[in-house]
Amino acid sequence: MIRLRQIKGADSGREFEFEQELIRIGRMPDSDVNFDPEVDLDVSGRHAEIRNEDGRYLLIDTGSRNGTWLNGQRIKHAALGKGDEIEFGRGGPKLEIDVVRNRFDSREPTRRMTRGGGSRDPRFDPLAVPVTSATRLEDLTGLPDGVPEAGPIAEPARKEPGARPKRPSSALLWASATLVVLAALTIVVAFSIR
Repeated sequence: MIRLRQIKGADSGREFEFEQELIRIGRMPDSDVNFDPEVDLDVSGRHAEIRNEDGRYLLIDTGSRNGTWLNGQRIKHAALGKGDEIEFGRGGPKLEIDVVRNRFDSREPTRRMTRGGGSRDPRFDPLAVPVTSATRLEDLTGLPDGVPEAGPIAEPARKEPGARPKRPSSALLWASATLVVLAALTIVVAFSIR
């Protein structure tokens, strides 16, 4: 279950409570959290979604014009927790996460709980792993708009001495070979016509 409270915008003070897996946010009238289409102009028609994936709530920007901000940082996707503030466009309406009760899927392996405040390496933080359910083609193609702006960035793999370079794919080799054969045939045909 997740409970949201609007703290800024045309309808400040309203609250929402959801148990569903997908919560659509935007100015469209069929959105689960819909903003005023004449006042809250920083919000896109289909601005963002909150999804319950594997027992945790994730905020996902769905290609909004003005961006989605979580606790002051622009995001493409991020995990949500109690007290987080979501802003739709810089200076636009805001929602505050009032209650989050994550429901862990029974298919998940048992989690080991530890007491103590040991620091976690962000490279191994499961919440830093990118969400694989892209909602737009740009999210999959690696365009600059599809690159997450917040969160840790993993270091590139280091090349070990003596390691073999990566080979081109067989499809690329076949395509190159086909082009060479076509070029040769074109030359042969051109000389035979003379």
